[in-house]
Amino acid sequence: MTTVTVYRSSDASAPSLTGQAGGLITVLDACLVNGYGSQANAGWTKSFSGTNKAAYRNSAVDGTGFYLHIDDTGTNNTAKEALMTGFEVMTAIDTGTGQFPTSAQLNPFAGSVTGGVVCRKSTTADSTARAWTCVADDTCFYLFTETGDQAQPTAAMTFAFGDIFSYKSSDAYRCIIIGRNAGNSASSGNEAFGGLLAPGATGSASIIGHFMPRSWTALGTSITVGKSIDYYMTGTTSYNCGTTGNSGTSNFANGACVGAYGAGTSIPYPNGPDGGLYLSPLWINHSSARRGYLKGAWCPVQDRPLNHNDTYSGTGNLAGKSFLVQWIYVTAVNGMVPASIGQVHIETSSTWS
Repeated sequence: MTTVTVYRSSDASAPSLTGQAGGLITVLDACLVNGYGSQANAGWTKSFSGTNKAAYRNSAVDGTGFYLHIDDTGTNNTAKEALMTGFEVMTAIDTGTGQFPTSAQLNPFAGSVTGGVVCRKSTTADSTARAWTCVADDTCFYLFTETGDQAQPTAAMTFAFGDIFSYKSSDAYRCIIIGRNAGNSASSGNEAFGGLLAPGATGSASIIGHFMPRSWTALGTSITVGKSIDYYMTGTTSYNCGTTGNSGTSNFANGACVGAYGAGTSIPYPNGPDGGLYLSPLWINHSSARRGYLKGAWCPVQDRPLNHNDTYSGTGNLAGKSFLVQWIYVTAVNGMVPASIGQVHIETSSTWS
């Protein structure tokens, strides 16, 4: 079991995140590598660096030891956003093998040398400080940034990188990257983390901005993947997040995103018989199989049951676990009120399992 730490912009001595070049690296240096104030670092290493560039490596003991490359220069992207790319191996700041995604799979900025997904920092390319939350252990982290694109009510844009829990023993390629699939855009349709596959979608369907380095077979190269939840829907329509997948997952009249559901399509909160709050793991699927699930990230199967930044303790099967609620920016689908806002519950206790 590894140590899970919650880092927030409201902490004493926490760095500021702005829409300027290098702003994201400042935050991730503090959270993943150096620590700040009373907060210890998450246990990552900064293997390589350049001007407004960084390559972070997760634990090779507890995890895969894979790398996250960040281009936060604002050269091809605007300074409001950073380009994020995974590598199996790196030997210099811009040199590596086993890239995911490849430039052929996704290259959101014209003129960029490498491919990658997008992490949006701010709606403005200036010194305006944006609220952020990072939850991490030494193998995986989730970054929630209140960019200002969705301010009323507040919702964060989401980036994730690191290892999943795999159902294959000794899965050496169990790392995932999830980020936006387009640059220079505030559109909720480019926000990948909120995407869900419809219950009827095949295990080969994928969602924008979701990539892993290889299959569990250890063969091949970067692959697109999808994610799904345990659905408790009251309607009869097939549902998905409204986000077109890389493999052509189609939209439906109604829909569901992470923690947000079209009108009349989810069970109420609290649940009638027991007053309960119900959560589902976020399963990772590809190649007609369920690979595993995201560490510490849970999806409520009731429509946005709690408020942004609420905390609570689990009961029943989740006893001993603590949770932080984040309202997240998602693709708007019919019947969602308010639109473009979902909800994810992140486990903040050191109980990721």
